[in-house]
Amino acid sequence: GRVTEADGVLTGWFQIQTPVARGLARVDLRAGGGGSDECVVFFTTMTEIIGHEEPTGARRPVGHAMHAVARDALAGVSGAGGDAGAGSPYVLIIGGSQSGLMLAARLKRLGVPALVVDRHARPGDNWRFRYGTLHLHDPIWICELPYMPFPEHFPVYLSKDQFADWLDLYAKVMGIDFQGCAQVQKAAYDPSSARWSVKVSTGGAVQSLAPAHVVFATGNCGSAKVPSLPGEDSFLGTMAHASQFKGCGASGDSSWAGRKCVVLGSNTSAHDIAQDLYENGCHVTMLQRSPTCVLKTERIRELCAASGYSQESVAGGLSADRADVIGASTPWALKTRGLQGFVEDVREKDAEYYRRLDNVGWKQTWGEDNTGPYMMFLRTFRGYYFDIGASELLQDGKVSLRSGVSVQEVRERSVVLSTGEEVPCDMLVLATGYQNMTEIVSRVVSPEVAEAVGPCWGLGSGHPGDEGPWEGELRNMWKPTAQPGLWFHGGNIGLCRFHSLHLALQL
Repeated sequence: GRVTEADGVLTGWFQIQTPVARGLARVDLRAGGGGSDECVVFFTTMTEIIGHEEPTGARRPVGHAMHAVARDALAGVSGAGGDAGAGSPYVLIIGGSQSGLMLAARLKRLGVPALVVDRHARPGDNWRFRYGTLHLHDPIWICELPYMPFPEHFPVYLSKDQFADWLDLYAKVMGIDFQGCAQVQKAAYDPSSARWSVKVSTGGAVQSLAPAHVVFATGNCGSAKVPSLPGEDSFLGTMAHASQFKGCGASGDSSWAGRKCVVLGSNTSAHDIAQDLYENGCHVTMLQRSPTCVLKTERIRELCAASGYSQESVAGGLSADRADVIGASTPWALKTRGLQGFVEDVREKDAEYYRRLDNVGWKQTWGEDNTGPYMMFLRTFRGYYFDIGASELLQDGKVSLRSGVSVQEVRERSVVLSTGEEVPCDMLVLATGYQNMTEIVSRVVSPEVAEAVGPCWGLGSGHPGDEGPWEGELRNMWKPTAQPGLWFHGGNIGLCRFHSLHLALQL
């Protein structure tokens, strides 16, 4: 093992092994009263199952097998030549974007039959068909997928189309069994056989599958939250939820210039869409209903770098996989103080930036306990924006802002705010968020199962939107749920990368 000391705390890393598995352990000790040591952190993580190690390195297949039996075995490992729709997989993964693909790649390495289904034709289409200004909001070093690092010339922030193409390539290279244009209609669990009965619609035909496990990898959100607004039926313009906004360039319509657009909401999607509309000549007004946490992207890069995700870390030999383990080994409750220090540093460095936002009426929040956007992400998966240009538009008055308001009424060509102000409007975009992941379970499986499983995501911190009791880990994510054979996989790319291994090992 390796032992280091900092601030009176001894930290030791060890390789561990049981009769079943191998893994890593971290132990933090500090001097306690009476001459005895206190254990501050005790962390273990499984890395492989003995007898079922991944066929990599010295265990890689030879690859030039000539006999039919050997070729068939090789095809089972590489994913070559198989029919993704034939028979029933052991694991059915619903959702074929990054989280579903990462889990499928892990299972492929472990020799576990898995099928990924998605309503889109290609793995990258969920990104490809979104608004044109969309980029990844986390830097590239935290966004790598397992087994396949990005080329070194890729930008720090990938565009949606770059990432979409990468997902298509990843699925092909990793030999993932992917079935596109597939809509899961219904799923029911049979306790007597410990199998699911899943109906999947593909091209007008309905396919029946009987997997042992169903994984929802549909992102951290359910269906769109679409508020009912008084008078909306009389509106003569265009009204759409943010999930339906394809971007000004997607329609081929060059007549955006001069249109009056109102964006209801002030988190990430609202900012991205407001920026896209402005850059295509629209007059944009953003309605900020409640305070939001905005940070410059360079501060997020600093936060990531402090956790081992940076070019300097790569140059020093620290891989994303190793940074994942180090970060996960510190319990969430012990990260609070460090995040509060990060927030204090940001507020000091960027005081002028926040003064300019305040001058236009922006309502900034740092969270109830001043821990900033990361704990907001873990607790509620909302409430923040990493500034890639939209905040500057607000500061300069190029995008108008109304804060602390809501829509009281929609009229033919305007919206009336809760303050009584009437704002001209040709297009109303509802950046109003999404429902919990269990909403999909309620729709596909049953409301009873969704209620038994309970909410996904959140720590049970007791903060608004993250009701207790305290769990200390993300609820229902990557672990057994109250419903046998039902699993959830989601989060940002970094968390999906790290925990895809643990979920694969359990499956």
